Amino acid sequence: MKNLIITILLVTISFACFAQNQALLHLKYEQNYTPTYYEAIDMFKLLDGHYENAALIENGLTDSGKPLHTFIINNEKEFNPEKIKKQGKSVLLINNGIHAGEPCGIDASLEFADNILRNKDGLAEILENTVIVIIPAYSIGGLLNRSAYNRSGQTTPYETGFRGNAGNYDLNRDFLKCDSENAKNFNKLFTLWDPDVFLDTHTTNGSEHQYSVTLIAPQPDMFPPTQEQFIREKLLPELFSNMKKGEYELIPYVSWMYPDPKRGIKMTQETGRYSSGYANLFHSYGMMTENHVYKDYPDRVKSCYQFIEVLARFTAENSSEIIESRDKGIQESMAAKNYPINFELDTTQFRTIEFKGYEVDEKQISPVSGLPRFGYDKTQPYTENIKFFDVYKPTEEVKIPEYYILPQAWKSVVDQLVRNGIEFSTLPNDTTIEVEIDYIEDYSNAKIPYNGHYFHDEVNTRSEIQKISYYAGDLVIPVRQKKIKYLIETLEPKARDSFFKWNFFDNILDQREYFSSYGFEENALKYLAEHPQFKKEFEAKQKSDLEFAKNHWAQLAYIYNNTEWAEKSFKRYPVGKLY
Repeated sequence: MKNLIITILLVTISFACFAQNQALLHLKYEQNYTPTYYEAIDMFKLLDGHYENAALIENGLTDSGKPLHTFIINNEKEFNPEKIKKQGKSVLLINNGIHAGEPCGIDASLEFADNILRNKDGLAEILENTVIVIIPAYSIGGLLNRSAYNRSGQTTPYETGFRGNAGNYDLNRDFLKCDSENAKNFNKLFTLWDPDVFLDTHTTNGSEHQYSVTLIAPQPDMFPPTQEQFIREKLLPELFSNMKKGEYELIPYVSWMYPDPKRGIKMTQETGRYSSGYANLFHSYGMMTENHVYKDYPDRVKSCYQFIEVLARFTAENSSEIIESRDKGIQESMAAKNYPINFELDTTQFRTIEFKGYEVDEKQISPVSGLPRFGYDKTQPYTENIKFFDVYKPTEEVKIPEYYILPQAWKSVVDQLVRNGIEFSTLPNDTTIEVEIDYIEDYSNAKIPYNGHYFHDEVNTRSEIQKISYYAGDLVIPVRQKKIKYLIETLEPKARDSFFKWNFFDNILDQREYFSSYGFEENALKYLAEHPQFKKEFEAKQKSDLEFAKNHWAQLAYIYNNTEWAEKSFKRYPVGKLY
């Protein structure tokens, strides 16, 4: 009887182990089908219900009214970010479906989650010191807007989502300005998890070549020295080398410098509006896969899956070094005297990389129009060493202040800082503080809206030292804190994706006070009488400038704009600096 019970137990245990090792999910990407939003979430719910060491969690609502989910995979039943960080584990955050017409990452992440949870090919060893956090679908509104006619440049899968989200935002331009509920809640969950490594999965068109997957890597020159060295000497060499060991080789994202990539390609620098650029502002190693739209959908999913596995294994194998390099990088940023806010590609420096492409054919005949078109001849593949430009040099730096002073009146900016976990205190009393303040001398205005904003691209400023009144509740922000990069990139008006450029401070560009050519006359006369030196300068201009002498309004404007009557707050950037 005892032997029978033991036999039954062994059979039961064996069956349970066998059952656990079976795939729970049945994806259809081989048939050029990608799951709908509801199908994808149901699959993650299935995994959640089956495995105790996985959890599907809601993280606030998106513009569509649907929740933003994260799927957390650990090696134990622990899903609290703070406790996980205290255990010394690294965090890999993977975002999918930010452009819903680019769904390969959704399928790849589902398959990866299923495989790591059932320990296929020993994948579960990754979880010994790394936690995987997956956003199943970011642009839920885009996924719900599903059609066979959304993505004109691709033939598979036969049905996908729409590029814009429920509010018609391109979500991969929204990570700093946060117009969407998606981005606001992403900022919160990013702050919560503080991932060491971040991946966003995409699909791209552009040049025709032989690769199924390309990589927009963290650009080394945007990082402090320790992290720059880690990216150049370890992260990128190992990711590319390990991908080459598999079925799919990896190539840097083909960012054109010339119509023919054979002449050379460049590394991109992603700023904070983009997901990977946003991650880099927190010293996280942020990157994007860009699968090649001209490849069949099964190839795109499989190559994306391969990269996710390679990245997850790299993160696990180098977990301690990744965490330590981030910590040291943060300390280096906090100790720096200056911070670069603008860069340009250094075209004098490059390295050569192997590139497998197709010959350019500028005289192809379009089968649609019968007219010549630019294209590639896929009957003429080549493998050549080409120039890869991956060094950027700073073109402008700012001196790092010790504190920013931000009036509480700019609530939308305060909200952004709170969402991103910025440390600050508030003034206990009304007071006057002598600060350095910037004036916006000149700026560009976009002619058409860009993702819902009239972005200011070219900004010039001048600085003054002024005594300014601040009030109880205004923010005093220490700059030398862990999130120093985010602070400088958003609060310095000339930085590439600053809050000023995204129109957060546009009210300062309106002049609130003014003068009329009749009403100001009496005060103008009074001022001239009380200020003889200024009157002398005014009369000298009348004599030397004939056009000025004939223009009544111009003369009053001169008095108004060059005296105490001038509106000091006009074009005065409201963020004060203390050094």
